[in-house]
Amino acid sequence: MPLGPDTPLSSKLAVLLGRKRAREGKTPSTRNLASATAATPGGKPVMTHQVINDLLNGVKSDPKSSQLAGLARAFDGPVAYLLSGYNGLTSLTVYEEHQDAREALRLIHDLGEAGAAELLEAAREIRLRHGRSDLTVPEVPEPLPPVAEPPRPGRRRRLSFTEAAERAVSDLEGN
Repeated sequence: MPLGPDTPLSSKLAVLLGRKRAREGKTPSTRNLASATAATPGGKPVMTHQVINDLLNGVKSDPKSSQLAGLARAFDGPVAYLLSGYNGLTSLTVYEEHQDAREALRLIHDLGEAGAAELLEAAREIRLRHGRSDLTVPEVPEPLPPVAEPPRPGRRRRLSFTEAAERAVSDLEGN
């Protein structure tokens, strides 16, 4: 789990949202994401859709630990990925999803760098036997998506008198 440059939480959520969009074929609404933060299906969400929207847009960036767990549930990602400095989405996902990977790490705990180097070499040999190289496994999906998704078409927000007048002039002039 590499500690790297501090990627903003909003960018990490955008990566997870993009993965979710790819699986489901559409972007889930913030209301659906908020309901998915509940600890149990149909339970009380740990955050509102507005808080999720603020996190996605970078307005807020420091959720509580219970909210981090809820975000991980809603976005189908590892909790550790949402922490500051932990950018290895691929390795964190493997760590959370595979008991054998955790066991391998536990077994080399007291072997130091030599044990880690041997494990790494063995993993590279296994990948080569399966016809894969270690270059095809990105640590962080590249490139990072933009921080916020463009707003969806829908009902316009209420405009001030000045903004409404400017929009009317613009529409009449064809701009």
